[in-house]
Formats: sequence, C-alpha cells, structure tokens
Amino acid sequence: MKLKKFALLATLACAGLSGVVTSTAVMAQAKVQFFPSLTGRTGPVAPNATPFANGYADYMKLVNLRGGINGVQTLVEECETAYATDRGVECYERLKGKHGGATVFQPLSTGITFALTEKIPGDKIPMITSGYGRSDSADGGIFKWNFPLIGHYWVAGDVLLQHIAKQAGGWDKLKGKKNRRGLSRQPVWQRTAADRARTCRNAWLHFAAVANSCARC
Repeated sequence: MKLKKFALLATLACAGLSGVVTSTAVMAQAKVQFFPSLTGRTGPVAPNATPFANGYADYMKLVNLRGGINGVQTLVEECETAYATDRGVECYERLKGKHGGATVFQPLSTGITFALTEKIPGDKIPMITSGYGRSDSADGGIFKWNFPLIGHYWVAGDVLLQHIAKQAGGWDKLKGKKNRRGLSRQPVWQRTAADRARTCRNAWLHFAAVANSCARC
C-alpha cells in the first residue's frame, strides 16, 4: 500500500514538473517587445532617474494590461549605470541582443549618449534622448539613429536666453554680460550674440544708406 502511494506521489510530481517546464518554454518562445531600461537609481542623478525608471516600468505594465502593442506584450529589463559612461556601455552591450533584440535605448546620460552614438548605427537600434545628449544629433541626415524628442541643450539655451532677455527688458540689456556656466549651451549663446550683432549692424547700414540718399536729395 505504501509503495502504491509513493508511486502515485512520484507520478504527480513528475506531471507537475513537466507542466512547469512546458509553461516556461512557451513563455520563452512568446514574442515580446523588449525595452531595456538603463537606470540611475544610484549615483548623482538618482533623485531624478529613480522616479523615471519607476514610471517607465509602470507604464509598460499598463500597456500590457491593455493588451500590449498590437497584441505583443512588452518586456522591461533594467541595468544600473549609476550615471557612469563605462557602465552604460556595458549595459548596452549586455542588453542589446536579449529577448529578440532591443527596441530602443534611453541612456539618461549625456556621456553615455556620446558613447552609444558610435555604436547604434551598426546595431541599427534607435536611441531617444529627451532634453539632453548631443545637440548636433538634431541633424537627422547625419545622426540617423538619434532621436532628441523634446529638444536638447541648444534648445534649452535658446529658451533660457530669451527668458533672461525678456526679464532684463530687452536684448540690448544683455550687452557685456558674461556666462561662466553651461558649457553645452555656449555654442547657441555665441551664435545668438553673433546674429544679434549682425542684425544691429545691418539695420545701421540700412539707416545710413537711407540717410545718405535723403542728403543727396
């Protein structure tokens, strides 16, 4: 009798194990849309990067609850960079080929963005930068795999400069002012200063030409 019970338990255990293995195999073969998440839960940007990572993961869960993307479930896997460029590159190399291949990367770091810009064309993986990264990547003819969706440092610099000029009472009030911060924004500020100077010079030349013409009359 005991032998029969033992045989029955062994049979049930094997059946259960078989079911688990089958279920795991089916999940492994299921098509998913893989979204790697380069996180900065530690390091200097943790106060900003942590809620971003949480929100990213939660949103993908919501997408899955709503049926996925065209019926395909999303899969998020995190890799901690601590805002370090070398760790970001390591995470990229580790995740880019997993789960059928990465859909897109969001590095959340300008340093990592510069490093990955050299890699993504060969791997044909898009990279999204939202308000940071390489400002020159706005030229999609050159940077075909970079997508600075909500602007970049140059856009931020232009908006900031317009705000300062408005608060000061006009562009002429900024003459002689110097800035020692925001090196990534310096090119757009220098270009704006040059454009403003050229506009003023052209207006003066136009005025002088009109005045000279009137004098001859």
